[in-house]
Parts: sequence; C-alpha cells; structure tokens
Amino acid sequence: MKRFFALCILLPGLATTTIHQTATAQTVLDNSAQKASPFVKSTLKTLVTRFSNTHPKFRNLTVHTNSDKKQIVCGQVSLSENKSPAEESFMSFGAAEDGEQPVVYEARTIPATLDTREANQWINHGADLEELEELGCVPEGSYRQYGDTLNKVLQDHKINATR
Repeated sequence: MKRFFALCILLPGLATTTIHQTATAQTVLDNSAQKASPFVKSTLKTLVTRFSNTHPKFRNLTVHTNSDKKQIVCGQVSLSENKSPAEESFMSFGAAEDGEQPVVYEARTIPATLDTREANQWINHGADLEELEELGCVPEGSYRQYGDTLNKVLQDHKINATR
C-alpha cells in the first residue's frame, strides 16, 4: 500500500520532467502517396518540419528519376489552415534524392510596376522556379516566361524613369 501511494505521488512529477517529442504527420489530400518510397516520406517530413507552425497539406505527388538514376519527387503543398485548402494556396515543390533541401516555389504575380530596389528579390524568387524546372517539376519554359515578364516590367520602369 505504501509503494502504491508513493508511486501515485512520484509518477505525476516524473511526467513533467520527461521529454516530449512531437509527432509530425503528413496530410496528403489526394492519396497520391499511397506507395511512397522512404525518400518521398523523408521529403514530406522535411517540409512538415520546415513549416512546423502550420500543418502542411500535400497533393499531386509524383516521382521520376533523373539521368543519374536518382529519385525526384514533385508535388504541391498548402500551408492553409482550412481542411480543404483553396486552389491558389498550393505551392509547387520538388526535391532530388541527392539534393540538399526541398525547393518550394510560391507563384506570385509580378506587379505591373516594380521599384528597381525590389528587382533582386524577384530575381531570387525566380531562382526557385528555375530549380523546379531543372528537376522536371514544372513545365519547361516556366522560368523563361517568368524572366521575360520580369524583364518587361523592369524595362517599362526604366523607360518611364528616363522620361
């Protein structure tokens, strides 16, 4: 009886000193990860960890191999809090088996006018799209179209600034 009483007092105190690990679960909305490889699961876990302040939702997962016979995973991720995220909330992502971190590209419309001080920010933003294109996760020519649009906006700003 004394041991039982002592355990009742000690156990709650021990519970507060234990280390709690948070479990990360991947939500794949369209069942496109039914037979996911360990690499795909690892990529999704990395993205869940990167966006730990939200509960990312994934869809359109595809896997193909590159010329080096390494796996490439492509898909879309939404950081929306909604159970059924809006179409425009999804961002393209991709990762190579021999790569470092998954690349996430948020499609944002380039404004009609752009301050030249913001140009580097938009160029760097486009680099993610270029990398996704190299991985085969977005259609070929996507980066070129983005660059052409950005150059046109910058040229228009330059022409208007010289007048």
